[in-house]
Amino acid sequence: MADHHLVRPSPIRHSGAMDSGLAAVLGATVGALGTGATGLAAALLGRSTARHQVRAENMRALRESRRATYLAFAEAHERYLDLLSTTLIPLSRIERFPSQREEWIEKAHKRWNQALKYRQNEIQKIRAVLYLDATRPVAEAALEVTMRFALLSNATRRTIEALKGQGLDTGPITPPRPGYIDRLTEDGLDPETPA
Repeated sequence: MADHHLVRPSPIRHSGAMDSGLAAVLGATVGALGTGATGLAAALLGRSTARHQVRAENMRALRESRRATYLAFAEAHERYLDLLSTTLIPLSRIERFPSQREEWIEKAHKRWNQALKYRQNEIQKIRAVLYLDATRPVAEAALEVTMRFALLSNATRRTIEALKGQGLDTGPITPPRPGYIDRLTEDGLDPETPA
């Protein structure tokens, strides 16, 4: 019994008021953390939504741009085909009106030249734009279409050449870039001598 006086009583007393104060502080802390987490989540979600909206707008603009390019490509090729078709009208009249043969050949040649100039200017331009704007499969398909039109033009040219008995001028030839001839001679090739 003598050991009772060695045990010291605890200076902290637990009371109901102390427990409710601690609960209030903990509740406020949890509430603040919850509010902060909710605010952070809302901000991140809003940012993600904004990014999604920007991405969707960019995709819409890209689709619109491609659609306009594809339409311009189709319209340019339709116009080119119309020009080539007008070349065939005089060619079809040569046999029906043999006395006017030379006039019909010249008309066909003149119309073919108009189609050629259109191809060299407008078709090449829209093809370059399409190549930059289109997906790879569409660009490859467009090149195939352009090549088919060029084959039609070449067949028309050969027909006119055969009727005239001479070759036709197919437009300006792009001169070589500066230094190209020098490079050929450095490699031992003579650009003046045919291979």
